[in-house]
Amino acid sequence: MTTSAFIRRARLADVRSLCEIERLSFSTPWTMWCFLGELANPRSTILVAGPLPPEPWEVWGYLVFWLVADEMHILNLAVHPERRRRGVARSLLAAGLAQAQAHHATMAWLEVRPSNTAALALYQSFGFKEVGRRPGYYSDNGEDALIYALYWE
Repeated sequence: MTTSAFIRRARLADVRSLCEIERLSFSTPWTMWCFLGELANPRSTILVAGPLPPEPWEVWGYLVFWLVADEMHILNLAVHPERRRRGVARSLLAAGLAQAQAHHATMAWLEVRPSNTAALALYQSFGFKEVGRRPGYYSDNGEDALIYALYWE
């Protein structure tokens, strides 16, 4: 089932929701301070997804990315477990990629766990390709990170 999502920039009031989704999604979650730092970073964008029509306090998922020179670096993408498999991550990623292209980015890249098959399938469906590997990248279990990239003409 696909859910229509409203995508907007995150606000300070969203940090608790971001932390909750983060805690439910990752074994080594970002802290509140990480999100506050991203909100203050001029290179960083946090997009959040929520219901249509928008409810000001309901956040289903988020995407964090940086725009540096002509590159988009995707730092984090997560969806609340109750909202997964409904197109929320796809909507967030599509919105983020569109913003990057509007800012003249020529490529997007990210690191992803090889064990995260859902994320791999999502990124591959957008045309991302594996371009490298970072051995022992993840501190919780020493898992490698795959480096995925997407290039635009």
